[in-house]
Amino acid sequence: MKKILLLLVLLSLYACDEVLIEENKRIEVRGSLVFLDDAPVKGVEIFSIGSREARIGSNTDKILGKGHSDENGDFNFNSLDTYSHGLILAVNPLELDHDSRYASLYYYDPTGNHAPLYDLEEISLARRLEFQFNISNTSGVGDTLIYRLQYEQPVQNFVYEDGVFVAQPNEGANFISLREHRPDSDPVSLSLYIMEESEIIFTYGLGENPVEQIVVPVNAVNTSYDFEY
Repeated sequence: MKKILLLLVLLSLYACDEVLIEENKRIEVRGSLVFLDDAPVKGVEIFSIGSREARIGSNTDKILGKGHSDENGDFNFNSLDTYSHGLILAVNPLELDHDSRYASLYYYDPTGNHAPLYDLEEISLARRLEFQFNISNTSGVGDTLIYRLQYEQPVQNFVYEDGVFVAQPNEGANFISLREHRPDSDPVSLSLYIMEESEIIFTYGLGENPVEQIVVPVNAVNTSYDFEY
C-alpha cells in the first residue's frame, strides 16, 4: 500500500511539471538578427519553449515552436501557448542546436496570459569569441601574484515587463577570482569564451605593491593578452 501511495505522489509531481498547452491558441514570433555592424545574421535557430524559469532546464521544458533567420536575418514563426509555464523565446540557445559562433539570448515571459505577438524587432547578436589570457613570470621576481579576472560570457537574458522585454543584470558575467601565480609556477594560459565588444577586467597584486587593474578590450581583432611581470 505504501509503495502504491509513493507511486501516486511521484506521478502527481511529474504531472505538475508537464507543460500544458493552451488549446486553439497560437503566438506569432518575429524579428530580425543583425551583427553589431548591422549586417544580417542568417541560419540561426530561434525556439519557443515552455519553462517555469527564465532558463531552459532538462526535465520540465517543452519546445512549442521553432524558426530560423533567413538570408536577410528575418524570422517569423507560430508557436503553441502554455498556461502552466512561462514562455522562453531562445535565440541560438546553448542547450539546442547552438551555433558556437554567436551569443545566446533568452527572452522570458512568466506564467500567465502570454501575448499573441512577440515582435523582437531588430536584435543585435554579438559573436562568441574565444580569448586567450596568458600570465608568465619573465623577470624572475620572487613575489607571488594574486589576481582576479572578470569578463562577460556570451549570454544575455531579458524578462517581459509591461509589454516590453527588459534586459536583466548580466548573470553571465563571470569571475576567475583570487588565484595565485607563485614564483615557481609554470606560465598560465586561460581560454575564455567572451561576448564580442566587451572587456576583461584584470585585477592583480604583486607582493606588497598596491593592487592594480588593467582593462582589456575584446573584439574580433583583439582575442589575446599576455601579462608578463
